[in-house]
Parts: sequence; structure tokens; C-alpha cells
Amino acid sequence: MNPTALNPIAIFFVQACLVVGTPLVLWNVLRMRGVVPLVVMQIAGGIVLGPSLLGAIWPENWQALFGAQKLTALSGLQWLAVVLFAFLSGLHLGGPESRGMRRIAIGAAVGCVVVPFLLGAGAGYLLVAWRPSLAGTAATPWQFAIAVGVSMAVTALPVLGAILREMKLTDTTAGRLALTCSAFSDAAIWIVLSCILASTGQAAHDPLRLVLGGAIYVAIMLGVVRPLLARVLPGLQGNDARLATVVVLVFASACASELVGLHYILGGFLAGVVLPRQAAAEIGRQLEPTTVVVLMPFFFLMTGLRTDLSTASGDALVVFAVTTLVAVGGKMAGTALPARWAGLGRRDAWTVGALAQTKGLMEVVVLAILLENQLIGTAAFSGLLLMALATTVLAKPFTLAALRLREG
Repeated sequence: MNPTALNPIAIFFVQACLVVGTPLVLWNVLRMRGVVPLVVMQIAGGIVLGPSLLGAIWPENWQALFGAQKLTALSGLQWLAVVLFAFLSGLHLGGPESRGMRRIAIGAAVGCVVVPFLLGAGAGYLLVAWRPSLAGTAATPWQFAIAVGVSMAVTALPVLGAILREMKLTDTTAGRLALTCSAFSDAAIWIVLSCILASTGQAAHDPLRLVLGGAIYVAIMLGVVRPLLARVLPGLQGNDARLATVVVLVFASACASELVGLHYILGGFLAGVVLPRQAAAEIGRQLEPTTVVVLMPFFFLMTGLRTDLSTASGDALVVFAVTTLVAVGGKMAGTALPARWAGLGRRDAWTVGALAQTKGLMEVVVLAILLENQLIGTAAFSGLLLMALATTVLAKPFTLAALRLREG
């Protein structure tokens, strides 16, 4: 097949086959099933289809398939994927995983975010002082430091859920606490990330408009939309009508958030937060497989096209080494130690810390947004992306090691 001879529709479907199929092929051919979640291979698949591998060994045909002029149809799909992923993250906030063991859950959740964030911000400031080119063109040193701190604080809830199901830990104390930490992490990350993006965009020149508009938007979502959904959704006949209503809500919320001056990801996340809990589980079951398995790989492709590991500099490797150490140490200590101090057993505490390593989907979304908004440079992006892959792969073996500890 010669890609240069294909029409735009055929090219789109060839892209779709490669984007969705490559991770599955890698997962099976490399015998990674049961070793790492599919999402890890989806991230790797985006890199494989980018200039790092496919573009290097098949340059002319790669350009015909994935050149800049061939990606117009994929831009909307990646926005759709990210906003639905943010919505799914919002569905988990305040759900059943947050009930019980409140003191332990609060300590672990706060530590899971704050400790790696502070350590990461410190590491980011040192890195940008050492090599200013690591920061994006729109970032000041403190904005770059906060961006690295946010990257360290991520725990990806969908990947964590997949690992818990695979290891049969969903209904255990450690599993429920890990889900609580991840949900809290998601909420904190979306909010902080939106504030960083607002500080670099047009809204930075009119902060009063941003604050007032954001306050009105959040007040309407919580005070008007949430009770309205609680009354309207139960009266809708059939799952299709409820799903269509919720999807329209997600898109409208993302649009409103973007118009106010916040990022559309916060709009998607807040739509998930305001959805009534009794509808959240069913809507999540309907949307999650399509979003994670079908749509997110298109986002990973767009991310992979920005990543050329064949030209990765020593700077990227330094970022990878430093941030991996900070991410692993910060998540383990920040999650396990507060849980221990609050009374959780040693085995469960370190198991929660190990599970908190999962970054996967959420981390790649965060990094791509930071790169797109020029808060981090390409070398920092490549190093942080490698860190996301490494920590996600390490989560399962760390968890198995923690489960072998004697309880105490």
C-alpha cells in the first residue's frame, strides 16, 4: 500500500487502524499482557507511530500518513478525548471510595498530592536554574517549577482502576484508599493546571474578569446545574437519553469554561463532579471503554508526534532521572507515611504508596497541555514522558513487593 496514493478519507481510516491497533499488537506480541496495563502500551504506541520510530524507518510514507497537513481530522478527536477523560475523572470525586476511614484517607490523599508537588517544584526550579532552555517560551522559572510539581503529583485513576481489577485489590482497604488518593489528586491537578494556564493566557491580563467569571460559572454548575440534573435525569426514559443529555452537558461545560478564561479540561472535570452520584456509575460504564480504548489513543498519537526520542538530548535524560526519583520517592513517602501515622498497617500503607505511582493517561494529558501552552520545552517534555512510563510500569512490581511485607 502506497499512502501517497490514498484519498483523505482512506488516510483517516488507515490512521485510525494504526492508532487503535498498534497498542494492542504491542501488548500481545511483546507478551506484556498481565505485566503492564494496556494504557502503557497506548502511550508507547503513540511514540512508536511518531518520528521516534516509524518516522525514522519509513520517512516518506510516514509523512504521507502523519504529516502536519494530514492531521486536521485528528485535532477534534484529541480534544474530545481529553474533555471526556476529565469528565470521567470528575465522576470519581466524592464517590463510595471516599467513605469510611476518613482520617486515614484525608492524610493519605493530602500527602499524595502535596509532598510530590513540593518536591517536584523544588526539583523543577533547580533544573531550570541549571538549564533555562528546559522551560517553555511562555514560562517564567516559577511557572516551570510549578508545572514540574504538578507533573509529580499526578496519579492516574483509570490506570489505577485497571491495576486494582487485575490484582483483585478493588475491594481491599489499600485499594479503596488508593482510589480516594487518586480522585483527590485528579481534582487538585485539574484546578492547579487550569490556574497555571489562566496565568499565561489572555485572562492573565484581566484577572478580575477571570475571577468573577470563574466564580459565576462554578456557582451555576454547583447551585443550578447539579440540582437540575438530580431532578431531570431520573425522569428520562432509557439510558440513551440520559447519556446524550450528559454528553451535551460535558461539551457545554467545557465551552463555558473556555469562554470564561479557564481551560476546557476544568469544564469537563466539573461536569463530572456535578453529576448525581446515582447516575455516575452507569454513565461511567457507558463512556469509559470508548474514551480510554478508542479515543485516547488519538490523543497519544498527537503527543507521540511531538516526541522524538531519537534526538533526545542529555538534558531530557537528566530530567527523566531526576523526576523519576522525585516522583517515586514523593509518592511513596507522601502517601504511605501519613497513612501510617493515622493508624493504617504497614503493609496497607506501603501498598497504597506503591499504587499511587500510576501516572499513565493523566500524566500524558497534563504534559501535552503544558507543552502546547509552552510552559515546558521539548527536552523537558521528553524526559517527563519517559518518567510517566517508568513510574506506571513500576507501580505493579512495587505493589507486589509491598504486599509481601509483614503487617504491623
